[in-house]
Amino acid sequence: HMSEIRYCYESAMVRQSNVEGKLVVAFNIGPSGRVTTASAAAATTRDPKLNDCVIRRLQGWQLPKPKGGVNVAISYPFIFK
Repeated sequence: HMSEIRYCYESAMVRQSNVEGKLVVAFNIGPSGRVTTASAAAATTRDPKLNDCVIRRLQGWQLPKPKGGVNVAISYPFIFK
C-alpha cells in the first residue's frame, strides 16, 4: 500500500514543493481485515489535503485478518521528507 501513500505525498509536492512532516494515523482493523475507522491522531505536515488523502486511501485497505477475530487498534506514523 505504500504506493498509495507515495501518490498522496507526490500530489502534495505538486501543490507545494517543500511539504514535509509527520502524520500519525490512528485506525482500527476489523475481524475481516478491513480498516473500519481511520483518523489523523497528530500531524505536522501543514497540508490538510495530504492528510485527507492518506486517510481516504487507508480506509479502503484490506489487511490480514487479526487472529482471534478481534478488532485491532493501530497508531502508525508516516514521515514525509
